[in-house]
Amino acid sequence: MSFKVCIRLLSQAIKHNNLNAQLFNASSKIKTSKCHIPSISFVHQYSTKAKEEANDRKPVYYGVLTPQIKAVKFFSLSSSFVGLAAQPFLYNELSALGNVGIIVAAYSFIGFFTLVTPLMLHFITKKYVTHVEYNIRTGNYIAKTVNFFCVTKELEFKPKDVVVPDVAGMFTTFEAKGKALFMDPRHFDDPTHYEKIMGYDKPIDFKLYDTPSNEKKN
Repeated sequence: MSFKVCIRLLSQAIKHNNLNAQLFNASSKIKTSKCHIPSISFVHQYSTKAKEEANDRKPVYYGVLTPQIKAVKFFSLSSSFVGLAAQPFLYNELSALGNVGIIVAAYSFIGFFTLVTPLMLHFITKKYVTHVEYNIRTGNYIAKTVNFFCVTKELEFKPKDVVVPDVAGMFTTFEAKGKALFMDPRHFDDPTHYEKIMGYDKPIDFKLYDTPSNEKKN
């Protein structure tokens, strides 16, 4: 085999290897793009859906006591966490006194403000509705309240889910899906939403009772 033939075969082999490498890179890019397309489309669909849901919601109510309630609950929780963290230091200081009466009185006082106060505040404010939004597309209402840890919770309900008790409880305007809620009708942007929630837009039934058939015959 001559030297020229060897050179020609070597150049063809190099070209063949380069072609295979290019084909491999192209196929890997196609696979990578295929792998990324579903995730990108999923994120795009999710963001689009979230924007549509946000656009469908219309604020119709705002509780004017919302800032005060959040501030008081945050201060109470912060004080409770500080009080719990300081328990070991307080125990050492009070134990050094050696007076059992002082120790019991001090821990009763600290325990009241550390544990009882946040629970009392939550019991009073858990029914207070901070915001109400109306979903234009579904016709549902979204009521927002604040939980024990001062985090906003949402309750979505329909007007048919609302039950107005004959005797309203403390801080209770109505019940939606079994949860008692308190709203001030004066703070609705549009009073018709309050009327719709409470069922005041429905026709009034003036028929107090039905006469039994036996009484009608007599």
